[in-house]
Amino acid sequence: MKNAFLKLLVFISATALTACNSDDKIEGFNSHEILIVQLDLEDNLPIEKITLRSSYSLFTDSISRQEIGIKKSIKLKCPQIGEGTFSICVFTDKDTICSKEDYIEGGYRPRLKLKNNKFETIEWN
Repeated sequence: MKNAFLKLLVFISATALTACNSDDKIEGFNSHEILIVQLDLEDNLPIEKITLRSSYSLFTDSISRQEIGIKKSIKLKCPQIGEGTFSICVFTDKDTICSKEDYIEGGYRPRLKLKNNKFETIEWN
């Protein structure tokens, strides 16, 4: 009985850990080769889209107004192997607000917030 309980506990733990970060994956890349930026939106702007750009990657990640909906926090990700820089741009119907380029390495998970039309770093993991 104890052995069955232990196996069940291991199975549940492994399932929970796998499910928690399934959105943080990019096919063909390991987690330490992916930049994931979480952006908390504290301004009520008429956002058209938000983009993440990395100096390493030819790819950018973006999210549209329809995908954002009423969310106040979003995640953007792109491949990032080694060192580089990244920036986020928020496109509104009248303006574009971009963060300053910041140093990054693959596997970093910065969290920023947009408040009063300015980006601020909250966490740097």
